[in-house]
Amino acid sequence: MRKRRSSALLYLVLLLFFFRVASSAQERLQTGGHFILGFPQGEFRSNADRIGLGGDFYFAYHIPRSILSAGISIGFSIYGRETREAPLSPTIPEMIVDVSTTNSIMLGHLFLRLQPQQGMFRPYLDGLIGFHYLTTDTSIHDNCDGDDDISSNNYNDLAFSYGAGAGTMVMLIQGVRQDNKRRLFSMDLDIGIRYLRGGEAEYMKKGSIHREIDGVTYDVYRSRTDLVKAYIGLNFSF
Repeated sequence: MRKRRSSALLYLVLLLFFFRVASSAQERLQTGGHFILGFPQGEFRSNADRIGLGGDFYFAYHIPRSILSAGISIGFSIYGRETREAPLSPTIPEMIVDVSTTNSIMLGHLFLRLQPQQGMFRPYLDGLIGFHYLTTDTSIHDNCDGDDDISSNNYNDLAFSYGAGAGTMVMLIQGVRQDNKRRLFSMDLDIGIRYLRGGEAEYMKKGSIHREIDGVTYDVYRSRTDLVKAYIGLNFSF
């Protein structure tokens, strides 16, 4: 057992040393955005059986002389939406508006990243901790200009979340100093995947709102909010 632990420790030290040696570029900051696909998992998939579409934005700081970066990621994914036409009110039946109900999940995470800072291809590993905020909102849109006139939240809940991810950045453009050939900035294609383990939350899905003569009723579901997030976008290092 001790021999196995020693071998594993030695392998980890060698791996970190390799990335440490490879990390010699001068960029300190990373920022960018992605188009994301959200795939509900487990019970969440049984209830919200739709692939979510959305986007995110992130900002990270690279710790000098290391392979470690720390950052924050904020995003959203829409997993259900329905739109219908209805009169503005029973007393104004001649004014027709679009009524849209959107089911979405907001994703907010702090992350730590291991990544070499040099090379055409720069793979990375992420560890994340944060939250999932699930919300269902209804908005009225004026048919004339499409602006939101009225918006109301139907239901929302918050869940703790943590997870891990992996990806790679492929350099597209870079700027290099002429005197020492060190890279000053770069634009990269960023592709990756994350598994986010979400805590239990209550939420609605497409079709959960039932309009009746004497009012409105809601179908509310409760489960874990596990999610696989696949993404592609651009990274800017400077």
